[in-house]
Amino acid sequence: MSNRYNLPSSGTKSPHFGVLLAVLCILIVVAPVATATGSAILVEALLDLVLVAGAYSVAWRGVQRWPFLAFTALTLLARWCALLFGGFELELASAAITVLWTTLVMIIVVGELFRRQQVTTNTIMGAIVAYLLIAIAFAYLYEILERSQPGSFSGILEGISSDQLGDALIYFSLVTLTTMGYGDIAPVSSLARPVAALEGAVGTLYLAVMIARLVALHVTSGTNRGGKRK
Repeated sequence: MSNRYNLPSSGTKSPHFGVLLAVLCILIVVAPVATATGSAILVEALLDLVLVAGAYSVAWRGVQRWPFLAFTALTLLARWCALLFGGFELELASAAITVLWTTLVMIIVVGELFRRQQVTTNTIMGAIVAYLLIAIAFAYLYEILERSQPGSFSGILEGISSDQLGDALIYFSLVTLTTMGYGDIAPVSSLARPVAALEGAVGTLYLAVMIARLVALHVTSGTNRGGKRK
């Protein structure tokens, strides 16, 4: 029997992206507006759900499963240490490992999408997940820049706590990724500006490439079905 998605057949299964997409959407909506005292714990819990849902979605059976799960656990530990104990080093390490984890998941998801030979609902959800993960990864990259060089971004809300900085930058990252550019938050340092420009370019190129890929798969699938009917 042929492998529908061209995945390895030795005990592997195709990841499902529905839960991860739902949690990502909730995080993106809640994080920018959660500025009240104690809200950092709520946002952290949502991000933890993203980590757990990501592990559930992409750590299917295979040689990469346990190393990825261990990396996810390390990411969770780093984030909670930064939240509970604070400190420049812990907060910087937490943001850095979050960027690495998010980037890794995005690469895994995109790789999975390019192995697929049919467009399904799950494929479309995976494409959206990867797009939103780009925004999350850049948000915490911006946090690294702001913590390393305070004042890299203008317009960040005053009065937010140190552990809410990454949450506030999720909004800026999503606005930059979608190239809306409202201007309420702006990169001002010599390093923040090119990174923001890079995110805008990545967002545009991702949409162009991924839409072309999905359309090509749909057309090819329709052609193959039409040929079999003859």
